[in-house]
Amino acid sequence: MSFFEIKCPMCKGTIWVNPSTGKIADHKSADHKKIDLDDFLKSQKDRGSKLEQQFIKAKEEQQKRKVEMNEKFKRTKEHPEEFQGDYQSPFQWD
Repeated sequence: MSFFEIKCPMCKGTIWVNPSTGKIADHKSADHKKIDLDDFLKSQKDRGSKLEQQFIKAKEEQQKRKVEMNEKFKRTKEHPEEFQGDYQSPFQWD
């Protein structure tokens, strides 16, 4: 008699079910690697430093975009005649 083998996608455990009775014939839980507390703390510290670096990089990029936008705004305000041809009223879109 063959059993149905079912693997749990969540816990990675395996159960064998008897197809004629529908009862569980055997169960094997997955072997999970247990992590040491020091290893866990080290991985969290590394992860935190990576997130901090990404945050700093995003903040610098935002500052650079802000400076660029301010420069464009000042240039447009000082010399509006250069940009008159770029703007077209929505009422003229035919």
